[in-house]
Amino acid sequence: MKKINTVSIISDTHGIIDSHIVSYLKNSDVIIHAGDICSTKIISDLNRYCDQVYVVAGNNDVPEKYFEHKDKKIISGLKKTQTIEINNQIISIEHGDRFGHKADHNGLRQSYPNSKLIVYGHTHIQVCDQDKEPWVVNPGACGHTRNNDGGPCFIQIEIKDNKWDIIPYCFN
Repeated sequence: MKKINTVSIISDTHGIIDSHIVSYLKNSDVIIHAGDICSTKIISDLNRYCDQVYVVAGNNDVPEKYFEHKDKKIISGLKKTQTIEINNQIISIEHGDRFGHKADHNGLRQSYPNSKLIVYGHTHIQVCDQDKEPWVVNPGACGHTRNNDGGPCFIQIEIKDNKWDIIPYCFN
């Protein structure tokens, strides 16, 4: 299995990935999208940028919002949660809408106790909670919808010698 060095985490694109973020995504070993994609083109683009892409459905990713059969099928196939393994560590991914607009980090930690990292979206607010394990992160909104942090945001994880460095980015 290939050693992973760079993981890019995005969420809440709502049909747009900001151009500032694309070059980072293209240089990633893994891309994680924590939901509210709102366009199957986003999924196609991510798969062009990177060989390992993991996408979960957000509360806005419902087949009824699409007209084309192929788009409905793609969105219907997305899971609400996903657990992946990177360099022998578990990452759990969900959109986070089950908590409303105030994420419950303790609830997330209870749901995924064996994870190193829990990724969620939905709130459009970037969070890097490393107070205790599992770590909990929200990349913020990667597109142009309700950028509560002032601009499009994402998170990148650099892994070197089993040390994980979480780097938040926000573009104004």
